[in-house]
Formats: sequence, C-alpha cells, structure tokens
Amino acid sequence: MSNSCIICNQSNALPLYPGIVKCSDCSYIYADLDMSQEEFEKLYTSGYFNGEEYSDYLADKEITQINFNARLSTLNKFVNKDQHKKLLEIGCAYGLFLDCARNNFQEVTGVDVTPEGVEYAKNTLSLDAYKVDLEKWDFKGQKFDVACMWDTIEHLKRPDIYIKKISENLNDNGLVAITTGDIESFVAKFRKNKWRLIHPPTHAHYFSIESLSKLLENNGLKVIHSEHCGFYRSIENIAYNIFVLRLKQKWIYKTLKFLGLTKINLYMNLYDIMYLVAQKVPEADTHKS
Repeated sequence: MSNSCIICNQSNALPLYPGIVKCSDCSYIYADLDMSQEEFEKLYTSGYFNGEEYSDYLADKEITQINFNARLSTLNKFVNKDQHKKLLEIGCAYGLFLDCARNNFQEVTGVDVTPEGVEYAKNTLSLDAYKVDLEKWDFKGQKFDVACMWDTIEHLKRPDIYIKKISENLNDNGLVAITTGDIESFVAKFRKNKWRLIHPPTHAHYFSIESLSKLLENNGLKVIHSEHCGFYRSIENIAYNIFVLRLKQKWIYKTLKFLGLTKINLYMNLYDIMYLVAQKVPEADTHKS
C-alpha cells in the first residue's frame, strides 16, 4: 500500500478502527496493510469463490446475473449505442456480467487475477477474458468506450493507478461504472468496525461518494450519476456468511440447508452500496475549464 493518500496525496493518516486509518486531510479511509501485489492476487484463488468468501459462487449464478442485469439496465440509460460499443470489465471473475452484457455491446472484454474464473469465462462461456493485473496489461493501442468495476475497486492494492490507466485507455465521452460500499452510509457509521464490508485484507479501501468522485475527477472523469443500489442475495449465501464465516456455527447453516430454507432469494437495499457512473471529459474541454 502507498504511504500517502490516493485521493489527496498527503501522508497524514490516523487510526480509525483496528487496522483501518483515515486521512486527516481529505477523510479517505483505507486499510493499513503492507502487502505486495503478488500477495493481493493470492487472496483470489478458487478458494475465495468456494468457501472463503462465497459458499459456492457459481451455484448462485442465476441470482448473480439478476443483479448484473439490474446494473446493466441502469448503465444503459447513459449508453449511446452509436458511440459506446466496446466494454471492458475489470474484475470479471467468472464472466457472469460479461455474459449478460455481450448482447448490448459489439465487443466485451474482461480481466481478472483469478485463474479459475478466467478459465471458466473463456472456455465455458466463450468470452474474451484475460488472467492479468490491469496495471500490467498492454492495451496495444486499443481503447474502450465503457469500463465497469462491480464491487472490485475495494479489493485493489492501488485503485488510483487502475483509474488512471482506465481513463488513459477510454475514448472521449466514454463511461466508467463502479459499485462499492459507501463508508459514509448510515449503516457503515452505525456499525463502525462491525460493518459487514470492513474485512481487510480482501477489502482494503472504503470510499464515500465524495472520495470516489474526487478520485475519478482527478483522472478526467466527471460523475454523471450516483445512487445507492439494492441487490438480490440467496439465503444460502447470507447464512453461510453469518453462521460459517462470522459466527463459526456451521451446524446452524447445515440445519437451514437441510430444511431447504436456504433456497429462498431475498432483495435487500441497506443504502450502503453506491453505484457511480462517470464520463470521460474530452481533453479539449478539460483545457477550456
């Protein structure tokens, strides 16, 4: 991790919660971690999607794609079909969003550091996916019209470097769509370090609408839409997270599963997940301002 704030570039962070610090200058919040990029990537092996974070990621494919279609529906409100033809997803995992988006764009491409996920996206879903860290990926002069990061930016070692590279390889008036937790939401403030989304090292960055907007603006991207989005989750995954991962009471989870209660899907909106859409400002317009 950088010793300086990725938003204001100052080095005045103070402890907020155990393992979490807050910039004294701009109030940006992040985990106090000393990890290499290689160590970050090792967090996202197949185990992360099968037991460590999710009970079984692909078993929830149907409900996951319901959520992705909802995010796509919101994004499509800002998409110009004649202009926005090539989409890039950063953190594509198993390609489930790209599978939804391929009918809306002429080209869809994904990158991720999870080898099993990329292999599934390529070989099972026949998608254009690459096992690579975006920071090291050679665009070879290729530019995109839309870039998406769904619940990904909080996992990165250096989100500022990612956003900079995305902006540099985005066509003028191109779109960036991002979802992540909102550290300034009521739930996050009420729960404090018990908020469900505070769990380093997999979650290393904690944005507010203000701090994420500033990061985007620092890289020539103007926020044109923000909202707090809801999502569907299976009782299976909720129960697994609560009773297996947090409370270590696996027997409760197994009992619920045996009784068939984990097959139910539930819609939730705690207003602590934000969805921002930003547009790349043409360089000429930047100079005018």
